[in-house]
Amino acid sequence: MKSDDDRLAIEGGPKAITMDQEDALKWPVIGRQEEEALLELLRKNEISLSDEPKKLEAEFGTYLGAKFALAEVNGTAALYAAMFAIGIGEGDEVICPSYTYWATAMPATTLGARVVFCEVDPHSLNMDPQDFKRRITTKTKAVIPVHLWGLPCEMDEITEIAREHGIKVIEDACHAHGAEYRGKKTGTLGDIGVFSFQASKNLPGGEGGMLVTNNEEYYYRAVTLGHYRRAAELPERYSRYRHTSFGFKHRMSPLHAAITRVQLRHLDERNQRRNRNIGILLDFLDSLPGFDIYHTPEYMKRVYYENDIVYREEETGLPIERLIEMLKAEGARVRRDRYPLLHQQPFFTERGSDPEDLPVTREINNRIIALPTFPNDDGSLVEQYIEAFRKVSRAFK
Repeated sequence: MKSDDDRLAIEGGPKAITMDQEDALKWPVIGRQEEEALLELLRKNEISLSDEPKKLEAEFGTYLGAKFALAEVNGTAALYAAMFAIGIGEGDEVICPSYTYWATAMPATTLGARVVFCEVDPHSLNMDPQDFKRRITTKTKAVIPVHLWGLPCEMDEITEIAREHGIKVIEDACHAHGAEYRGKKTGTLGDIGVFSFQASKNLPGGEGGMLVTNNEEYYYRAVTLGHYRRAAELPERYSRYRHTSFGFKHRMSPLHAAITRVQLRHLDERNQRRNRNIGILLDFLDSLPGFDIYHTPEYMKRVYYENDIVYREEETGLPIERLIEMLKAEGARVRRDRYPLLHQQPFFTERGSDPEDLPVTREINNRIIALPTFPNDDGSLVEQYIEAFRKVSRAFK
C-alpha cells in the first residue's frame, strides 16, 4: 500500500502544487509607472495623435541596433507591411513553417502570393533550413523564419540559402523580444524584422507592433502603406501619396506605445527571471526519460514567450493525454500545444495545400506539451512543479 504522501493526486493523494499560482504566473505586470505614463497622455489629450509612438520607435530601434523602426497597430500589420515593402504580389511564393501563428502566413495571401510551408527541426521546433532550401522555386520571393517561443532560428544557414537564390528574409520575431543570435538581436538578422506587443508577449503594450529594418526604401514603403500623415516627411516619390497613402491606417495608439515604453525598461530583467526559473525546471526534466529538452546553442541567447517541450511517450509507456491528466491533478497548469498546423487549415487546403504533407512537423506537433513560464516566481513554484513531475514519473515504465 502507498502512504498518503506517496500516492498520486489522481489516485487520491495530496497535490504536489499547493501554492496560489496567480501572482507567480500573472502576466503582464502593470504598475504605477504604466499608470503615470497613461495619465500623462490623457491629461495632454494625446489619445490619438502623439509623439509617443515615435519615442518608442527610437528607443526600441536603439535597443535592437536597427537603423529604422516603425510602430504599427499590431504585429500582423507589421508583417503585412514587411511583405508589401519588399514587393510581394501576384504569382510570388513565400516560404514559412506551418507550425506558427496564422499571422505569419496570411498577409502574403492577401497580397496575392502563394504560401509554401516547410518542415521544422523536430528538436528546436524552428524552421528546417534544408527543407526551406528544397522548397525554393523560381517564384520564391521571401522566406519567413519564425523565432518560435523565443528561440532564434539558425539564421546563418537560412540567410546564406536566401542570398544564393535572391530571396528576401523577413524575421517573425513576435515571440523573441531580447533574444540574440551570435551577439545580434533577433529582428536585425534579415532584411526586415517584425515584432508584436500584444498583451501576452514578453514586451507587452496591450496591442501594437514594430517593423525594423536597415533598408531605407523598405522603411519608406512601409510608412507610405499605413502612415499617411508621415508620408509627407518622405522623399517626393513617396510624399506624393500623402493624401491617400497606399490604403491602410497602421499607426500605433499612443496609449499602447506609452505602456510598451515602460515595459521596455524591464524587458531584460524579466526575461532573465523567466530564463532562470524555466532553466531549473528543464534541467530536472532532462534527467527523466521521455522529455526531449532542447539545449540552446552557446551562440544563441533565447527568451521564453512560451515554455513548450517535446514528450516521447514510447520512452515512458505513459500516453501524453494521461501524463497531462496526472500533472493537472497535481495542480500543474499544463496543456497540449495551442497552434494548429496551418497547412491543414481550410483556408489553405481549399487552395491546394496537402494536409498530409510535412510528416516531421505533423509527428512532432503531437508530442508538444506547454508548461508555464513562471514570470514572477521566486523559485518556490518551480520547486513544486518539479515535485509534481517527480511524483508522476513514478508511473513511467
